[in-house]
Amino acid sequence: MLTIDLNQSDVVSERHLQTVTDVMLRAKKTIVVTGAGISCSSGIPDFRSADGLYNLVKKQYPKTVLKGKDLFDANLFRDCTTTAVFYTFISELHAQTLKAKPSPTHHFIKMLSEKGKLLRCYTQNIDCLEEELGMETKLVCEKGKVKKDVNVVQLHGSLRKLKCTLCSEPYGFITDYEKVFREGEAPDCPKCELNDGIRVAQGKRKIATGTLRPDIVLYNENHPFGEAIGRIQLSDFQKSPDVLLVMGTSLKVHGLRLLVRKAAKIVHANKKGCVILVNKTPVVGKEWNGVFDYFIEGECDHWCHIVQDALRKVKVQTKLPFKPLTTEQMEKQKQAQKEEKQEQEQSSDKENFIPLSLYKKQKPGSRKRPFAAMMGK
Repeated sequence: MLTIDLNQSDVVSERHLQTVTDVMLRAKKTIVVTGAGISCSSGIPDFRSADGLYNLVKKQYPKTVLKGKDLFDANLFRDCTTTAVFYTFISELHAQTLKAKPSPTHHFIKMLSEKGKLLRCYTQNIDCLEEELGMETKLVCEKGKVKKDVNVVQLHGSLRKLKCTLCSEPYGFITDYEKVFREGEAPDCPKCELNDGIRVAQGKRKIATGTLRPDIVLYNENHPFGEAIGRIQLSDFQKSPDVLLVMGTSLKVHGLRLLVRKAAKIVHANKKGCVILVNKTPVVGKEWNGVFDYFIEGECDHWCHIVQDALRKVKVQTKLPFKPLTTEQMEKQKQAQKEEKQEQEQSSDKENFIPLSLYKKQKPGSRKRPFAAMMGK
């Protein structure tokens, strides 16, 4: 894996960056996988910052100790207090996502779709910002069939939808429901209440009624449309994608790791296939050896701006000269980059070298300039 630091502007880094840009310009079937990192500039605050959502919830529930991951674990429903914390947290998160705007990275993904380069986008995010740009996220039509035109597959569900815990009836996340959640409670399901009222009016016994919860997939839960997502993935893999682009995620979720490794294997089966990771931090673990060809270290928005500008300038992608680098070529480029860095350091040392003669005491009447003057002070 060749690492390219977006904060470096040396010749070698620029050359590598151009190579990756050429990959995207020539790409015809790109699978994109995204995480929370692409929404950081959208206005959604970091959960863990001083004024983040975790601390906001802790102020309301000071005696409750929950880690960030625990707030998205289905086991929290076993306890009334942790359930209340979850509902309060979700109400605040929902309010923040409604204020958020799509980031430059979201616009970049939309541009790939418009140019016919996007095969599919798989996202871990539940903020639904792709919908703001008109991208299709609905997996299944009313007849229960998988929609072929879905642009974005929401792997963890949607924060803009609710569902009944008993009858699974879907609802929109309206303001009235948000207010109930903010108090740590769950709204009652209107459909269940209606059915119960009808039975009571008929003199029949009361039946159980469900409550509403966010239509998101928590840890230790199965995705309600898992089978449909599996079909879409299989369909995408059969189309021989030529690029896998992973952005804004450290790939810590088990299911996503499996998806990325499988997709990378399919892409590498294509002679011109390339797998790219764009993130502020690298992925950790031996399992990623040989998976990624390039790691773009830096902000997703920064890199997307670079490629987007290039896409706007190029009209005919088939004329772009590009040939994917072999492993041997990558190693040579790494060595060249290392040697160039060493040369720059040696050159810098020479420039900063001060001859011993300059420190010697000058003879009376000497016309030599003092040392400070010679150094431009």
